[in-house]
Amino acid sequence: MSFEPYKSAKVILIKSLSDLHPGIGGGTEVVDLAIQRDGVGFPVIYSSSIKGSIKTALYRKKRDLTYLLGPDQTDEEKYSSPIAVMTSYIISFPVRSLKGIYTNVTCPFLLKRLARYVSIASVLNKKYSEIVEKIEKIANISEKFPATAGFMNKHVIDGLESAILCEEVNIPKNLIVDMNEMNVLRDLIGLDESESLISLHDDYAKALMDRSLIRVARIRINREKKVVDEGPWTEEVIPVGTVFVTVFLGYGKEYLEKCLKGEKFNELRNYLKNEEPLDVLLRELKYLIIGGDETIGRGIVELIEV
Repeated sequence: MSFEPYKSAKVILIKSLSDLHPGIGGGTEVVDLAIQRDGVGFPVIYSSSIKGSIKTALYRKKRDLTYLLGPDQTDEEKYSSPIAVMTSYIISFPVRSLKGIYTNVTCPFLLKRLARYVSIASVLNKKYSEIVEKIEKIANISEKFPATAGFMNKHVIDGLESAILCEEVNIPKNLIVDMNEMNVLRDLIGLDESESLISLHDDYAKALMDRSLIRVARIRINREKKVVDEGPWTEEVIPVGTVFVTVFLGYGKEYLEKCLKGEKFNELRNYLKNEEPLDVLLRELKYLIIGGDETIGRGIVELIEV
């Protein structure tokens, strides 16, 4: 099995370091400016949003590297981008806990998506093969709630014998089971070892996700008249600490040698030398700004290679 013409693949985590608003440019019945979602309602970040953010970051840092993401509309040379980015799916998100402040939540549905992406990458990168089995083992647990070591001490309330998440979701102590595999998963998806993680039923996770999204009311002020010029309107925001996963796919360096022959690509070819385009891209990019509201500090994310 292969994914011609792709020669390399990397599983990439996108971890939010500030609130995110990857918007759809419109609203719903609940908010005026909604975030991007998949077909079942979980937040996603579309490939086009990620590639646009990467290209902007490269333009500011080293403009010649933007050619790795394809030509600009004004370029005479037309060629396919040697790097593809898949849609980024959520795999973990923070929720309020009545005891312990917060915990991170995932579920079998999200873990199976993660396993599917890791499996795709394993076709071109064999280091991912063993990881798939570990994720699927957790995803296939249906009767219990696997959690990281110490979860019960940190979140279960004495007397109630339950963890209470987002004020209303009750997780009975007798259904929680500490698993070393959850510690491994926590490390794999870029969470700190001091944080807790639990895998809940899909319906619980979906409800908690909806409750954990932040909805912010904003206005625009007329500074001369000192009155509201526009608004209020509401925006949907993904909280800090949410983790998404995507896969970067790359053509081989032979493609660049064949297709990028013009003088304008000389510096790019010199910069790449004998390295694969995907390796160069990930070496240059550790952080991105994704989505709207950049000027108020939203959208800062960390890229973590699995």
